[in-house]
Amino acid sequence: MSARLPLVLRRLGRLQPPGPPRRLRELCRASSGGGGGCGGGEGLLGQRRLRDTQAGSSRGPGSRAPPARDSIVREVIQNSKEVLSLLQGKNPAFKPVLAIIQAGDDNLMQEVNQNLAEEAGLNITHICLPADSGEDEIIDEILKINEDTRVHGLALQISETSFSDKILNALKPEKDVDGVTDVNLGKLVRGDAHECFVSPVARAVIELLEKSGVNLDGKKVLVIGAHGSLEATLQCLFQRRGSMTMSSQWKTPQLQSKLHEADIVILGSPKPEEIPLSWIQPGTTVLNCSHDFLSGKLGCSSPSVHGTGPIAEDLSLLAAALRIQNMVSSRRRWFREQQYRRWRLHCLKLQPLSPVPSDIEISRAQTPKAVDILAKEIGLLADEIEIYGKSKAKVRLSLLERLKDQADGKYVLVAGITPTPLGEGKSTVTIGLVQALTAHLNINSFACLRQPSQGPTFGVKGGAAGGGYAQVIPMEEFNLHLTGDIHAITAANNLLAAAIDTRILHENTQTDKALYNRLVASVNGVRAFSKIQLARLKGLPWWHSG
Repeated sequence: MSARLPLVLRRLGRLQPPGPPRRLRELCRASSGGGGGCGGGEGLLGQRRLRDTQAGSSRGPGSRAPPARDSIVREVIQNSKEVLSLLQGKNPAFKPVLAIIQAGDDNLMQEVNQNLAEEAGLNITHICLPADSGEDEIIDEILKINEDTRVHGLALQISETSFSDKILNALKPEKDVDGVTDVNLGKLVRGDAHECFVSPVARAVIELLEKSGVNLDGKKVLVIGAHGSLEATLQCLFQRRGSMTMSSQWKTPQLQSKLHEADIVILGSPKPEEIPLSWIQPGTTVLNCSHDFLSGKLGCSSPSVHGTGPIAEDLSLLAAALRIQNMVSSRRRWFREQQYRRWRLHCLKLQPLSPVPSDIEISRAQTPKAVDILAKEIGLLADEIEIYGKSKAKVRLSLLERLKDQADGKYVLVAGITPTPLGEGKSTVTIGLVQALTAHLNINSFACLRQPSQGPTFGVKGGAAGGGYAQVIPMEEFNLHLTGDIHAITAANNLLAAAIDTRILHENTQTDKALYNRLVASVNGVRAFSKIQLARLKGLPWWHSG
């Protein structure tokens, strides 16, 4: 491992006795007043030193030491780096990109994110907005990142008051590496944690406790002052580990009794001054994951908490490392989905009638599947299709680049040599083969047909799109318009034909002098080619032929 990560670890809170931790001094300098001392017990980063000073020799030989946060961070980053190296071995050109939208100046966390990402092998980009950016400005940036195929993950580093349902759910769930969208939360609650993103802050809390040897089974956990996705994720993760979880706000009347009962206290927001520290029992494990604490905005006025349990020195670094891990896990799932697999198609049911109705009756009796749903079933990404209405779409050529490493499939050509006025049935056989292979034999297959020539419109022949129960639907859209490209081609063909016909007509019916007089305007009784006309004439091949 390079020297970059140890440097970051040293900058973010290694205790340097005597005196408060370096990270604590930085937080004090960043507080609003800029002055004011950080007396021995203030700030949760200084709690470990305070506890050691107060408890002194009361800690017995069997007591646990605080968790080695630095080693956990190193382990997370190293594992992420190894996984990413394996993925890049299969596709060397691929390098995931994490985008962070940041409102305000937080240079320390920006440097932390940058160094951790580089250590793991990711690219990272910061979108820095003014601290007073409104909801619409933030959402505009989110929507841009959503549509940027070069970015694979998006995190928000904004003030707690800026978080709103509208902002959070503007994120694409597949890029939401902080696990704040309703989709990711829903999957977590449903039990599909391996298929979603889990809040790195909540994971950091669980990781620190478990790596410290705390048995969560049967423990009473009190989450105070947390809101939204963080509160829901913490409750879900603790309950999955057998803990009895309670949630409370700082102004709850029964807060004192709940604090006395709790074995573990999670602070989701800064503690108000009117809440006395004596309400927290000695020996209680306390972790602070409030937004201001994690973002480095917690000043020296934050009171300390005493106890003999493990206390987090700084969750921000571990949360940042776990966010990187979420990015890598996302790319691993993405690579797995790119591998060849059976399509998860829900095939439309046929109800054959006898006698067989006309083609148009059969087409209108079936409800086509929405093309965006079909695209998801066969593994196309949202930015790889251009939708026309509900049942048609074009596939972008970028798909070829994404699937270039997959093995080629089989190419089957349906041909015939005995034409009849009504055709030979090549298209019907083609559609029927695809129906049999895909719907009945569970083999990935699709048909490739040319666009109809509007034959059915004039009652001449079929649309070369199959027939009966083996046809392309909706029949009218496919035969008449499709995506409208045939009309553009028709218009271009007609324009070119009209230009050629006009030139032939004039050249055959008029003299050169008449054509010259019509082409070159008379200016003050003189006719001469303009500079633009001469430039165009000199570009013609015969001009230089002598």
